[in-house]
Amino acid sequence: MRNRRFAILMMSLSLAWVCGNAQSGSPGRNAPELFEKGMNALQGSGATRSTPDAIDYFRRSAELGFAPAQVVLGYFYDTGNGVTAEPRAALEWYKKAGQQDDALAQWLAGRIIYAGLVPPRDLNEAQNWLKKSSAHGDPFADYFLAQIALERSDYVRSESEFRRAAEQGLPQAQRALAQLLRDGHGAAPDYVEAYIWLLMSYDAGLRDSMTDLQALEAELSSNQLEEAKSKARELEGTMSRSTAAHGCSGWPGEFHVIPTPPPPDLQRFCR
Repeated sequence: MRNRRFAILMMSLSLAWVCGNAQSGSPGRNAPELFEKGMNALQGSGATRSTPDAIDYFRRSAELGFAPAQVVLGYFYDTGNGVTAEPRAALEWYKKAGQQDDALAQWLAGRIIYAGLVPPRDLNEAQNWLKKSSAHGDPFADYFLAQIALERSDYVRSESEFRRAAEQGLPQAQRALAQLLRDGHGAAPDYVEAYIWLLMSYDAGLRDSMTDLQALEAELSSNQLEEAKSKARELEGTMSRSTAAHGCSGWPGEFHVIPTPPPPDLQRFCR
C-alpha cells in the first residue's frame, strides 16, 4: 500500500512539473524535438512534405514553451499559410516568444501592432516591443522605430533610427533616410548624401527609388555625382543586405514598406 501511495505521489509531482513548465514558458524536454520534426515536415518531396503535419508539430512544441516554435506558429497565422490568417493569434504567439527575449518575435509583434492588424493601433506598445528587438541590433526593429518617430515628427530620432537600419542594408530604410536628408527638416538639405543612400537602395532592388534619383541628378553637379556614385559603391561593400544580413534575407516582401515576416527556413538566421 505504501509503495502504491508513493508511486501515485511521484506521478502527481511529475504531472505538476510538466504543467508548470508549460505555463511558465519554460520549454518541456520534447519541445526541441517536436520543433525539428515540424521543420522536417516542411522539407522534402511532395510525398514526404506536409504543412498540416508541420503546423501540428510546431503547435505542440509551442505549447510546451519553445520560443522558435512559437515564432514559426505565429508566422503561419500571420501569413495565412496553411491556416486561416489570424493576426491576433499570430500576435499572441509572437508575444509569448518575445517574453523569452526572442529578438525576431519582438519586432514581429511590434510590426503587427504598428500596422494596426490587431486594433487598437497602440504605437507605445509597438515601440516597447521594437525597442527590445533593437537592443539585439535588429534592423527591422530600428526601421519601425524610425517610422514611429516620423509619425510623431521627431525627425532627429527618425533619421538616427533609419540610419541604423540603412547601415544594415535595408533598402526601404535607405530610401527613407535619403528622403529625410533631401528634405532637411530643420537642417540644411544634403543632396549628395541623399543621393548616395538612394542609389544604394536602387542597386539593392528598390526600383521605387528611380524617380527620386532622377530628381536629385538634376540638382547635383557632375563632380558631385561622381563622388556620390563612388561612395555608394564603397559603402555597398560592407552595407549591402546580402553582406550584413548573415543569411536573414531573400524572402518576398522583405523590402516592403511593411516587411513581411521571414519564413521558417530563414528564421534561424534572424536572431
